[in-house]
Amino acid sequence: MLLKKLVLKNRGNISFLTIAVLVIFLILFVVILDLCQIFIAREETKKASDSASLAVAQNLLFFDNEGCCEIAREVAELNNCTMAGCGFDYDEVMVRVEKNVRFIILDNLIEGKSTITSTSKAKVLYPWDEHFNYCDYYEFNY
Repeated sequence: MLLKKLVLKNRGNISFLTIAVLVIFLILFVVILDLCQIFIAREETKKASDSASLAVAQNLLFFDNEGCCEIAREVAELNNCTMAGCGFDYDEVMVRVEKNVRFIILDNLIEGKSTITSTSKAKVLYPWDEHFNYCDYYEFNY
């Protein structure tokens, strides 16, 4: 009897509590989706920068310096990213790739573009390098 009075007295309060809990869970779900966007974009940019730096390093192995940055740009675009920087010399390649990310909630809180950037370096080892011991090396001193 007492339980029946309590239930009848508090009728309708549970619906407000349910709506509040649903709103909180919805906001948490959207924040989790935004965080997942960061991790997905990070993996895509890392994959793009790694593959671009390896493609340029492979080109350098054959002494083809022409168009190395163009190759890096094409590889980055194949991975849905844009190339932000490319630098290389005789034995090292560095490629920086970025991707703009669109968030559901964070875009409303933060002004400007949200960009994820990844940088990869590749060291070029030539077949005649000391690392492989294929050639004899001599030092001449005066």
